[in-house]
Amino acid sequence: MDSYIKQWHDLIINCNFDNTYKMAWSKALVELSLNIKENSEEETIAFDFCEIAKLCLKYYWNQTIYFDLIQSPSFKKPPEMMTSTKELIKAFFKKKGKVQPVRFERVDFHSLKLEKQYKETVKKIANTLKQNVCWRFKNLNGTTYEIYELDSNRRVVYFSKQNALKLKEHSDFLFTFINYRWTQMLEGFNYSPRISRKVRAIDEDNIKRSSLKKFHKHLDLMFEDGQRKCFYCDEVIDETDVSVDHVIPWSYMFSDDLWNLVYCHRGENSTKSNRLPLEEDIIRLENRNVLLLDRMEPNSRDYDQLKIAVEKDYVKKFWTSFKG
Repeated sequence: MDSYIKQWHDLIINCNFDNTYKMAWSKALVELSLNIKENSEEETIAFDFCEIAKLCLKYYWNQTIYFDLIQSPSFKKPPEMMTSTKELIKAFFKKKGKVQPVRFERVDFHSLKLEKQYKETVKKIANTLKQNVCWRFKNLNGTTYEIYELDSNRRVVYFSKQNALKLKEHSDFLFTFINYRWTQMLEGFNYSPRISRKVRAIDEDNIKRSSLKKFHKHLDLMFEDGQRKCFYCDEVIDETDVSVDHVIPWSYMFSDDLWNLVYCHRGENSTKSNRLPLEEDIIRLENRNVLLLDRMEPNSRDYDQLKIAVEKDYVKKFWTSFKG
């Protein structure tokens, strides 16, 4: 391994687990290196803290708006970057009038008249990078790794062209390794399942919601008269208003499981969003699964998965984990 990249490897693998700031910082620097031209005449490459802060906001926005991943072990005092990011997301949802997640790269803050708040958020993140991250990332066990130079007053990071091009050349390795360490940290802070899949899906722009129509044939077994009823209000649902809902939110589970799916009105599905289900709903879901299992034809994959979910008490276990 190249000696310069080895220094990055050592800093990333041995950093503390106070929060994920260093992962966001290092990932942003590597991403910025991708823009460097090999035939550039500049011998020193400069990255502005504002550029870095925008990328950090992108990472935290996407991890939060889809999966609400916790970025530090302290619940009472979350990282400042996360507080600022969540405030911006809250303002975004208010402007849109709904809580449907959208990737950071696809949000037009100017047209939404959120440009001022967006710039203020970037400024806050840049301040945190200056005060707590840029110099700490280079320090490990009393040793300072001279992997870049800092001008904190001007808020600029300087790389030699040679080192910046090394970051670009080894970017695939560094991205994979940073995500691996970031995932390790998140697994220590979150009870959420499938964290590595969530991080990978965000990074690859591969967050897709599959059609749930394939589950209708099983869910319909609960209604002998053919009239579908809402799981939450127990009223008959019009054919044009039917929706399939994840009782324990999809953003937490990141999967479509028959044991967690119910019919409801579209409006109730939207209103419920990522809210914690009531205990009475969890009890009714457990009872529903037992009855549904009894009505399904055995010796099918869906039957086997539902049977395992009932036997292993998935509903109560994941609900308890979701409560944190």
